[in-house]
This record gives sequence, structure tokens and C-alpha cells, in this order.
Amino acid sequence: MEVVDVVVGIIVKNNKFLVERRRMDKKVDPGIVCLPAGHVEPNESLEDALKREMKEELGIKVNDMKFVCKNYYVASNGERQHAYCYCITDYEGEPVCKEAQEIFWEDNLENLSLDVDRLTVKKLSLAKD
Repeated sequence: MEVVDVVVGIIVKNNKFLVERRRMDKKVDPGIVCLPAGHVEPNESLEDALKREMKEELGIKVNDMKFVCKNYYVASNGERQHAYCYCITDYEGEPVCKEAQEIFWEDNLENLSLDVDRLTVKKLSLAKD
């Protein structure tokens, strides 16, 4: 099975990070609490994919971002992913839930369902120190 590219957006506000609870009717990772993310389309740059996905999922316009890390993840359906994680440093609009069951601000890493997301947020907090 090939490896697909996905982008992950990390938005931090008041020492909390934005997460989403995936809908139970999703084929991949239903019900998990994770960072907002989505697939990169063919011939799309990672930055353009992040801007598109954050518009689709959260209704925000991303103006600026900073690359944090690249992770490898195997989804619940066996799909192998290269996840390119970005901290969204400037955006317009207030995030709203458009795709997930719900979105909310979280400050406890243990409430994230995926180890890979916990490690990514940790890297971000280390990068700011």
C-alpha cells in the first residue's frame, strides 16, 4: 500500500490547542479526538493543502504557518500517512466545526487519542521555549 500525504494544523490560543472529535460515521478513526488534518490532493503544495483543509474543516483563512515536524501514521483503516504538521501562526475568522462532530480548545495532552498528536504538540511547546 502506498503512503499518502496529509497536512495537520495546530492552532494555539491562551495555552490551549484546537482539537476535533471525528464523527462516528467516518470510515477512518471514528470518534477520536485529534488535531485537524486532511489529505493533500495531487499536484497540491503542502501549504496550499493546509490552507484548503483548514478552510473546509474550520472555516478559517490561514495567512501564515510554521513547519513543526513530519510524522508517520497508520490510520485505523490501514492507510499509511506522512503527516506534515504546521503551527498556524496567523489566520482570519473564528474556527467553527464544519466537518467533525465537534471542535474544542484543549490543554491536556492526555485527552488526545493519538500518540502522534501528543508528540507533535509537545514538539511545538518545546520549540517555543
